[in-house]
Amino acid sequence: MPCDDDMKRRPVIEPGDCILCEICADVCPDVFSVNAVGYIVIADLFQYPESCVDEAIRNCPEDCISWEADF
Repeated sequence: MPCDDDMKRRPVIEPGDCILCEICADVCPDVFSVNAVGYIVIADLFQYPESCVDEAIRNCPEDCISWEADF
C-alpha cells in the first residue's frame, strides 16, 4: 500500500449535481473549464494546484466538487 505522500489526488465533479454556474472555472481556470457543449471539464494534469482546487470546492454552490485518490 502506498504511503500518503505517494498518493496523488485529482478533483472530480458530480455532473448530476452541477448547475453549470462556472464559478470553479472562474476561480481555478487552469483546472476547470467549459467545453464546447457547455459542460465543466477538468484538465488532465500530472499534479493539481491544491489551494486553487480547494477554493473552487469552497465556492461551489452545489458542493459537487471533491478530491479523489488517483492511484
